Amino acid sequence: MNIELANTLFDNGIFSAMYKAGFITDKIFNYREMYLWVHAQLKTRSITKHQAVLEAAAKFNRDERTIWRALNCFEE
Repeated sequence: MNIELANTLFDNGIFSAMYKAGFITDKIFNYREMYLWVHAQLKTRSITKHQAVLEAAAKFNRDERTIWRALNCFEE
């Protein structure tokens, strides 16, 4: 799934409705937040992707692999 599609589904409330109905877990919300944070850091601070992942792991209290999974989830 690409981020544009995910953002459209979030904006239209489809993901929230699917979550409330039990079709998806809260992982998609967390992954999207991680993805957006990393890409914001890349744009605003001009750091490497690896550095952004390391910082995201500390910020979100997650393993680096989880951050990479979040990034891969929304990239094609």
